[in-house]
Amino acid sequence: MRMAVGAAAGDGAAQNPGPAAVSLGLSVAVVSSLVNGSTFVLQKKGIVRARGRGTSYLTDIVWWSGTIAMALGQIGNFLAYTAVPTVLVTPLGALGVPFGSILASYLLKEKLNILGKLGCLLSCAGSVVLIIHSPKSESVTTQAELEEKLTNPGTLFLFSTRNDFVRLTERTREEETSDLNDTGELTSEENMT
Repeated sequence: MRMAVGAAAGDGAAQNPGPAAVSLGLSVAVVSSLVNGSTFVLQKKGIVRARGRGTSYLTDIVWWSGTIAMALGQIGNFLAYTAVPTVLVTPLGALGVPFGSILASYLLKEKLNILGKLGCLLSCAGSVVLIIHSPKSESVTTQAELEEKLTNPGTLFLFSTRNDFVRLTERTREEETSDLNDTGELTSEENMT
């Protein structure tokens, strides 16, 4: 009894989903992305309302609706990942950013300048371009295929650059903390500058 490793890794439960499944999965992905984009706006609106009333935001229904919407959006996103390949669902997550920005300009009276509008447009266009040109995903069905993909030179290069970045940030953090003496105060030379 073999388990499909690709399905467990979020590559879509169906090997070749039909057009109806793809349409349903993409629709669920778009709706969950829009719901996820609205969550922070609703939560902030609830916090502002509660602050105006002088109560805790935990008593505000708008804040709770934003929190519940976040959970529902993530469940919808998870369902979309089970219906269609990951390469189709993931770019649609970016649609929440422009939706949240536009919603914030209406509900929170925040100003969306020309660069913000351009960013929203580019985010939507980028999602569409990524979906149109998405590669056919290959399902990994055996452990040998998974090991082969993990030892691919491109994957190894990605892992090594990630490790180099982690080492660099750790070294920078160590240098910053070495400027402090044992009591947590700057040394006398640094206090003078």
